[in-house]
Amino acid sequence: MFAKFMLATLAALTLSPMVQAAQYPWYEVEIYIFERQTQTDEHWPDSPLELKTTNALDLLTPQVASDITGVSMAMGDCGNNNWNTIGTSSGDNSATSPQPPCHGLESAKTLVMPKVMPVNVLPKDEQSANLQTAILEGADKARFGEMIAKLQRQAGVQPLLHITWRQEMKPRRQAQPLHLFAGQDFATRFQANGLPISEQPLNQSSFDGFNNLMSPEKSAAVWQFDGLLNIYLSHYLYVETRFNLRQPGRKSISIEGQPATVMPYLYSLPMEQNRRIRSTEIHYFDHPAMGMILQVRRIQQSDDAESQEPELQETEADQPQTPAADTPPATNSIPPQTR
Repeated sequence: MFAKFMLATLAALTLSPMVQAAQYPWYEVEIYIFERQTQTDEHWPDSPLELKTTNALDLLTPQVASDITGVSMAMGDCGNNNWNTIGTSSGDNSATSPQPPCHGLESAKTLVMPKVMPVNVLPKDEQSANLQTAILEGADKARFGEMIAKLQRQAGVQPLLHITWRQEMKPRRQAQPLHLFAGQDFATRFQANGLPISEQPLNQSSFDGFNNLMSPEKSAAVWQFDGLLNIYLSHYLYVETRFNLRQPGRKSISIEGQPATVMPYLYSLPMEQNRRIRSTEIHYFDHPAMGMILQVRRIQQSDDAESQEPELQETEADQPQTPAADTPPATNSIPPQTR
């Protein structure tokens, strides 16, 4: 009897994480992000919002990055020290040992990102689009076509990113944000802090150049749009945005005690919001220089999955609630044009 009890207990403990994982409901999300190229009187902070992307999901890079590993290995540079020391530490003696050309690079990838991101990012194949807890979807799942067409007829609207994906909707503590980036890469003209490349101190420039040689697969991109989007379910759906929009301009700056001079500068325009939303409704996130249209659509679950769904659920679908005070009314209309 005791043995049967222990077996039942072990089985329950083993299956519990699996059942819990299967109980997270799936939602379909569509977003369209754009820039409004208008003059504003806003005063923006000197530093961009910090983006912690370590735990973030990246649906974009697998679809737009080019793998040039084979090209790099075929260029004949595999025998020099730069290639031999990639991936080694100061305490690793393998770099000084006799090694065949390109030793250790077979499993490493050299990725090159585009200088300008496509607005519509679509899956190249099923494998690269599937991150287990989030899946990039094709154009057939998008529903914003008519709305985008009307929006683009407004003056000064520049499209940045339009994607649709499915994701597990988890509570806030378990949710993983999505890393989004779009537009052009300013890395050849500006540093991440906004200063022009030409004004970078020589010693720092030398170190950065050395690091680039050592890690060619790592991108030092400074995207026109870069940010984190976190959507989670805690009785209601919530959307958190942490976006940076970069705009080139000119600014009076004093460097290393020298008199202030007017020079090119890459401004950072932050968009940081936390909003409660309703599924199926189209929501507009406003900003003086940009905007985001978002819709979260519940994916129909099987009868078995619905019967086992946890307490975590979107309760407003069953019992309408008054929107929070900071939640603007959802609309199916086009955002008004900024004058």
